[in-house]
Amino acid sequence: MIDAHCHLTYPGLKERVENVLAEARRALKAVVTSGLPYDAEKSPGFPGAKEALALSERYRGFVFVTLGLHPTQVPEMSDEEVAEYINFIEENRDRIVGIGEIGLDKYWLSSEDDLKRAREVFLSLLEVAEKLGKPVVIHSRKAEEEAVEILSSYSLDGRVLLHSFTGNMTTAKKALDMGYFFSINYKVTNTKSMRKIAKTFPLESILTETDSPFLSHEAGVNTPLQVRLILEEISRLRGLGFEEVDAITTRNAVSFFGLEKQTSERTSDKSLPRDT
Repeated sequence: MIDAHCHLTYPGLKERVENVLAEARRALKAVVTSGLPYDAEKSPGFPGAKEALALSERYRGFVFVTLGLHPTQVPEMSDEEVAEYINFIEENRDRIVGIGEIGLDKYWLSSEDDLKRAREVFLSLLEVAEKLGKPVVIHSRKAEEEAVEILSSYSLDGRVLLHSFTGNMTTAKKALDMGYFFSINYKVTNTKSMRKIAKTFPLESILTETDSPFLSHEAGVNTPLQVRLILEEISRLRGLGFEEVDAITTRNAVSFFGLEKQTSERTSDKSLPRDT
């Protein structure tokens, strides 16, 4: 099992991340965390991103990092801060496995000025992904059609992961035809389009994620370990065994993020924290 998208340094998880990862390591092959620039207090110096990178060093071969800029954070940042953060991403290119999450959000961003700036920054980050040859993890809430249209203009070789996609099936099928991937989370239990993707799209196009600490299946904080629930639901929808769905979606994530060498070396890496 692999959790292809979560937020280990976000409040709710960060306070108990060592225990969470100790539990996750017993069951999962890897966890991919999205390192966004700021913490909840918008402390200077991109603490969320730096904490994510530090975790990936401490849990080498198990925790991997994508660095991105959530569209709802864009209005909080000056042009200079955005440029500094992009430079930070480029400086850490060898420590990350992708650019994300990045994209558009028409649910939380309502003013045209904010949306315009979010588009501009989205384009800039896609150019960074092209330049660095990194896959992208896309946030596109209520903006799926526009995001896919924008993505089609970039040379990303199909290395696009539509995180938590709940758009219409016409857009979903267009993305599938372009070779894009979909990460399924707990919304699969109650969202029509995600259920249809999980049930009918080629399993080779699907990854699993928790988006933790968000999207808990019950009151409280979600964790990467709950990716098992997603796999169980996909298995039920498709009428396939858990092991088969797990094997294919895990292989998809390893290939998408290029984790082959790192995860294979994990068991022999004595620097990895051990359970006590």
